[in-house]
Amino acid sequence: MVRGLVVLAALASLGAVTLAVLLTSLRANLPDLVALYRPPSQATRIYAANGELVASLYRENRAYVRLAEIPVVLQQAVIAIEDERFYQHRGVDVRGILRATWRNLTRQSVVEGGSTITQQLARNLFLTPRRTLDRKLQEILLAVEIERRLTKEEILERYLNQVYFGNGAYGVEMASRLFFGKSARELTLPEAALLAGVIQAPSRYSPFDNFPAAKRREEVVLDRMVELGFLRPDQAEAAKKARLQVSPGPRNLGLVGVRAPYFVSYLLPYLVERYGEDAVYNGGLRVYTTLDPRLQAIAQQVVTRSVEEARRAGLRVTQGALVAVEPRTGRILAMVGGVDFQRSQFNRAWQARRQPGSAFKPFIYAAALERGVLPDRVLLDAPVEYRIAGWGYWRPKNYDGTYWGPIPLRVALEHSRNIPAVRMLVELGPPAVIDTARRMGIRSPLQPNLSLALGTSEVTPLEMAAAFATLAAGGVYAEPVAITRVLDSKGRLLEEVQPRRHLALRPEVAYLMTDLLRGVILRGTGRAADVGRPAAGKTGTTDDYRNAWFVGYTPELAVAVWVGNDDNSPTNRVVGGSVPARLWARFVKRALADRPPADFPVPDGVVRVPVCVQYATDGTCERQGWRAVLRGSEPASSPTPEARSTSPPEDATLQPQSVVLLRPQDGSEVTSPFVVEGRAVPGGQVRLVVVLEGGPAPVKVVDTKLPVGPDGSFGYTVESALRFSGARYRVTVEATDPSGGASAATVTVQER
Repeated sequence: MVRGLVVLAALASLGAVTLAVLLTSLRANLPDLVALYRPPSQATRIYAANGELVASLYRENRAYVRLAEIPVVLQQAVIAIEDERFYQHRGVDVRGILRATWRNLTRQSVVEGGSTITQQLARNLFLTPRRTLDRKLQEILLAVEIERRLTKEEILERYLNQVYFGNGAYGVEMASRLFFGKSARELTLPEAALLAGVIQAPSRYSPFDNFPAAKRREEVVLDRMVELGFLRPDQAEAAKKARLQVSPGPRNLGLVGVRAPYFVSYLLPYLVERYGEDAVYNGGLRVYTTLDPRLQAIAQQVVTRSVEEARRAGLRVTQGALVAVEPRTGRILAMVGGVDFQRSQFNRAWQARRQPGSAFKPFIYAAALERGVLPDRVLLDAPVEYRIAGWGYWRPKNYDGTYWGPIPLRVALEHSRNIPAVRMLVELGPPAVIDTARRMGIRSPLQPNLSLALGTSEVTPLEMAAAFATLAAGGVYAEPVAITRVLDSKGRLLEEVQPRRHLALRPEVAYLMTDLLRGVILRGTGRAADVGRPAAGKTGTTDDYRNAWFVGYTPELAVAVWVGNDDNSPTNRVVGGSVPARLWARFVKRALADRPPADFPVPDGVVRVPVCVQYATDGTCERQGWRAVLRGSEPASSPTPEARSTSPPEDATLQPQSVVLLRPQDGSEVTSPFVVEGRAVPGGQVRLVVVLEGGPAPVKVVDTKLPVGPDGSFGYTVESALRFSGARYRVTVEATDPSGGASAATVTVQER
């Protein structure tokens, strides 16, 4: 007997020592309890310009609230169902564990947990969900230490802000908003009981997924509150019978469920790069933006509706994008990057580069106006071809395959004639046009080739909206901005964004372009975009109808619209003047419905002169309009019908056996590659010889024969493998005609 007692004592001592060693080891490996004093992770909130909440960004969607703001009935409901002896124990409740075990056995189901609220807080803050003995012991040790450091009220406050309720909602505040669409401070007794019941198994008791189970669980909570004296039986019965108004369905309160997901997806890369992922998703930042919620809603509606109408009409259009900016500040007011964000998160408003087609032509003509070309300059719309070194002949064509002969620049732009734009690009040189586009806001790569005139270099809708906004703002480019200020979780200012602007075009040049682009809407390819107020814009359509654009502006708003398909497949002959122009007009009409029409301010360097826009059969003016011209270039009188048909000097009839070199001019400076363009007798042939001089010995870099087009034009791009500053090119053209006559012209130019 004595020997048995000794053995038992020895075993007990050994067990105690083993347990002590185990507890010492576990205590040594406990995590740092500093997280107890660190604010829990909070969602970053994004607000519109008017202060409305637009989105919450989070890994754990939480909004921290103080215990004093949480209704007492909710506190009592949670204590009743999760830890009825919360105010009696010191972190671990042995009686509670035994009681929970007995109740679960007698009811043959898990109706009560054994972990205290303090243990659950320890698990949520410091431990993994693994169910192992050492993790359970660590949980107990942590709970005891938490109780030693914090008051019961502090523990309960942290718990109610940490606990998970399902559907991405952490803490009672976000759970209340999720299930009932209200703040936790507004919860009623039945609502509080339902929330408390969800904690044990958020997926099983979700009122969205299984409302009957959630309701039964709510009744269990109310019964426990009666047993503990928190409620009278009649109060519990009334709460059980009360009708619960649960939100319509589960909502992701993060990015997908926001009011402006495409706009928010545009902000994210900047926020993450500047502040880091942890701050964005856990730090509770307050981000105030330029978004106009009303315009954003209109934009999404008109994009979705217009694309759906086009699809139903068999036009093979599946996607669209729209960006609206405020011209003078660059503030992005609305951004729609697709028809449905939940189906496709790709943001076509700023991530997709597509060819703009003729929507690029304003950059060519703006560059021309900068260099003294007048809006009424006559351009030749006739077949032309250019020999491209190493490639062959390039013969640009107009959209409709016709040629109008000599026409004013404004008519060429209004009706989107390709050939005049190509000729103007050749005259200016691609680098000059690219420079103008860059100053106006185009940031995408632009290729310095002649097809630039047809809009073959890809751009984004955001770039196009900002660039056209430069014209609306009188030549001042404002860099697009989406964020106005950022605050941390305590309200301290981290960043305040001021618009960055620079003068891109002289005010008179910007106004002349606006005057030209108003004609596109009033008389040209963009008539479907007429909104009954001063507006300007340009259509754009690419080869095989793969992209269709309308980019336009009023004094208050600049808007770019694109439609097409993600796989770049052709639409069914959709042009910029159809679906995009109508979409643009729908948006602008609704966006500006409550604002009186405003006109573009006329700068000092521009005057408006009368012009006859419609002549009667007897030659008198039947309808008079106005056009803008540079001050000092006003015509002496309105043009007559005969004067309007005057051809440009380069279109003068050539005498037999004659050849004219139009460009480059003799003695001018060039940068290789450069274009040689001239005129000769139609139907003939010219020989082009280019000799590089200024080196050890002359080098012939070009010797080729070129056909002369039906209009008498020819062209060739000279690209020299040898080039150095100060080198001279002697350019000679010899012409022959069908009768055998010959003539020649020579110019000498110098490499810059």
